[in-house]
Amino acid sequence: MKKLFDFQCQECKHVFEELTEYKKLSTCPECGKDADKLISAPHFYLEGITGSFPGAALAWAKRHNSANKGD
Repeated sequence: MKKLFDFQCQECKHVFEELTEYKKLSTCPECGKDADKLISAPHFYLEGITGSFPGAALAWAKRHNSANKGD
């Protein structure tokens, strides 16, 4: 199965994408030299998370304390 990978040329530093099977090296379309596969940033979304970990921790503590009051 082919996937889209990012590569950067070792010689001229040109960055390009290539639809290919997994491989570590490719050939630069600009100068023809070897190009290394780059590690791409992951693309994901955490639904319902605001990014405020202190806020999430406070919400959890509030729910935890109110659940324990019934004991």
